[in-house]
Amino acid sequence: MWNMNGLRAVRLVPVVALLCSLLWTLTACEKQQAAAEVPLSSKLETNEWRAPACKDDKDCTAVVIRREVFTNHPALNDAIRTQLLEQLQGNGEAAESPANTSFAQLAQNFIAEAAKVSDMSVAHWQMNGEAEKLARHGNLLTVAINTYTYSGGAHGMPVTHWLNWDLAQDKRVILNDIIEPGQEGAFWNLARDEHEQWLQAQKADADFRSSWPFQHSEDFQLTEKGVVLLYGVYTLAPYSSGEVELTVPHAKLEGVVRKAYLVAKIGSGE
Repeated sequence: MWNMNGLRAVRLVPVVALLCSLLWTLTACEKQQAAAEVPLSSKLETNEWRAPACKDDKDCTAVVIRREVFTNHPALNDAIRTQLLEQLQGNGEAAESPANTSFAQLAQNFIAEAAKVSDMSVAHWQMNGEAEKLARHGNLLTVAINTYTYSGGAHGMPVTHWLNWDLAQDKRVILNDIIEPGQEGAFWNLARDEHEQWLQAQKADADFRSSWPFQHSEDFQLTEKGVVLLYGVYTLAPYSSGEVELTVPHAKLEGVVRKAYLVAKIGSGE
């Protein structure tokens, strides 16, 4: 085809149409992927064990395990079970491997140990474990795993860990998975800044700072404010201070955390 100036006209219409079609397809796929959240349902499972002739867990040794069991997610349920057992056995320091231990065995051993010292102490030993959904952002699920053990002494020991799970890939997500490659140092510098602000808010003196220095944590969750890091008791402060949370805000994480996890607002995903 030739135009009035004698120049051949290129037929661009099919090319433009093809490009538009490709762009539309890519956009549609992205929207479909963003909306394709894995269905999630669960039920609460509760198990209780008490010392013989015990009618009330407040009056004698008792073990109570409550955990959310997720339908069609056996790998996730196994990870939660393993984490619960590790925490209840002392963060994995027990002689028995969590894989070879059941909650029933753990409870029976605990009750038997309590019976051995019942003549020497009137304190009622307690062991509690709980696992439940804390938050969900798209296909990233965060499960809070809480345990508490009291076996005499001034107080019991609470332990909390946050387990993050990619429901689409059916695997655990650790902190380094959400940080851009090579930006780990930058992330921890930002976390250290948040720790300094926390120290100032506590009016911490030189002795406190020396006794409780900054540390890394593998427990995190995504929130509307940013990436929250969890520190258990005796980590950044004495027992009386309880657990400590440090939040690195979204505004400081550009280029440090992967874009997929940098969102203006994170909902529950439900």
